[in-house]
Amino acid sequence: MGSYNLKVYEYADSVQLRLYNQSLTYDEKVLSIPLIEPVEPMEKVHTSELSKERKEKSTLSSMSRTVSSIYEISRANTWEYFVTFTFNRNLIDSSDYDLLSSKVSIWLNNLKKRYAPDLKYLIVPELHKDGIHYHFHAVIANVGNIRFVDSGVKKKGHIIYNLDNWKFGFTTASKVLDSGRISSYITKYITKDLCAVSKNKKRFWCSRNCERAKVRTYNISYEKISEFLDENIELMRHTSSISVDSCGLEVTYIEMAKGEKNECGEIATVKK
Repeated sequence: MGSYNLKVYEYADSVQLRLYNQSLTYDEKVLSIPLIEPVEPMEKVHTSELSKERKEKSTLSSMSRTVSSIYEISRANTWEYFVTFTFNRNLIDSSDYDLLSSKVSIWLNNLKKRYAPDLKYLIVPELHKDGIHYHFHAVIANVGNIRFVDSGVKKKGHIIYNLDNWKFGFTTASKVLDSGRISSYITKYITKDLCAVSKNKKRFWCSRNCERAKVRTYNISYEKISEFLDENIELMRHTSSISVDSCGLEVTYIEMAKGEKNECGEIATVKK
């Protein structure tokens, strides 16, 4: 069993450092929360309330895993188009999640066979505000001979396209200008409500040729990490942090430009 205080994620166009204020063990799936003696006598909790709380935690945990998986795959690849697929309710039951998933999968397979054999895609569903109906969003690359038709509409000066071979409803497609930023955008569709109604079902689809983030872990002195950051401050894009008060954990996220290896383990920096 080993430990680490730094995780490095190598994506398509950048490197993300995740710095922890305490060492974590390799097999630590859930951080242990220290027990604290209650100051006052604990109130009795009804079994139904406890069951509801457990379900809520289970849903949030499942949602977190799904969002993390989508984010990692999205950032590890470079995308060309962002596409939205809607369904005509007169042609297909847009409330039938399994049916829609099947139709989208079949359509993608046909698209790869006929137009883009190397098509790369990542698809996520979105639950409508009514909590009943769905549409799907995707980022795609290696589009081959897929036909994008100018819709005549522009958004912020950028052309909105249609895919004319989508027969179940309506589509819009726009060119991806920043693959890194699209990662945060596409994960927002994975909501608590979606996870609740799609329990034990797939919540995203990705092609086999999608790259995965390269992840490395290190146990390096904080002084050494600080020196590295000071020496490469011009390569840092932005930082953010989160705290888990229940277990005293703080995680600092540091986005850096990608490039050559350096003396701090294998953390990447830009080529000079």
